[in-house]
Amino acid sequence: MSTRITLSVVTDNREVEQFAFEGRSRCVVGRERCEICLPRGRGHMDVSRRHCEFEIEPPVVRVRDLGSMNGTFVNGAKIGQRTGRLPPTELDPIEFPTCELMDGDEVQVGQHIIRVSVCVTADGWPAVAVPLSIM
Repeated sequence: MSTRITLSVVTDNREVEQFAFEGRSRCVVGRERCEICLPRGRGHMDVSRRHCEFEIEPPVVRVRDLGSMNGTFVNGAKIGQRTGRLPPTELDPIEFPTCELMDGDEVQVGQHIIRVSVCVTADGWPAVAVPLSIM
């Protein structure tokens, strides 16, 4: 049995790109020099340079805010944001809590949505998305 985690980036109500992971990985989301680079420029300044990080250990997926100015949201609930005027270089991302995700969860980064898909395949059976709580 194998598990594939897919992160689908949705911008302006349309899916832009998908990122699939089958093994242990870390994936940083932001505007610059990240594994998932979101659009920059006008209307997109609510995304930090290094906004949040996905920790992927199939079938488990976690997300952590990296001290962004505007916060990271999971299914509408804020999970982290930098307080005060500290520059990001003075923050320790480990201090920000992680949030465990399930199939179908949505992570909001600025105006962008990242949809989480957890698909499990078993010896010749097609991939099926299942909630992590069943496993």
